[in-house]
Amino acid sequence: MNNDNELTENLNKMLAESVERESVIKFLRLSNYSKAESIVILKNALGICLLEAQDIIHNSQTWSDVKEYDAKLINDFFDFLEGLGSS
Repeated sequence: MNNDNELTENLNKMLAESVERESVIKFLRLSNYSKAESIVILKNALGICLLEAQDIIHNSQTWSDVKEYDAKLINDFFDFLEGLGSS
């Protein structure tokens, strides 16, 4: 079993044992997984869509220190794309 499958299985067990999602997210961050990696891992562990996993991670307490920066970055990116479309 590769590390990703093993991690997903361990997280599934944690969540099945009523460990709160926030604790799982905190575990991922403390284990040096990036925000993007945490989104994919949570998606796989919960069997949810990528957008839902992104929303959970983005709005978590664990990642709240970068939430405002990330939102601005995303908005700036879409503004840039809009500018390209109107050129």
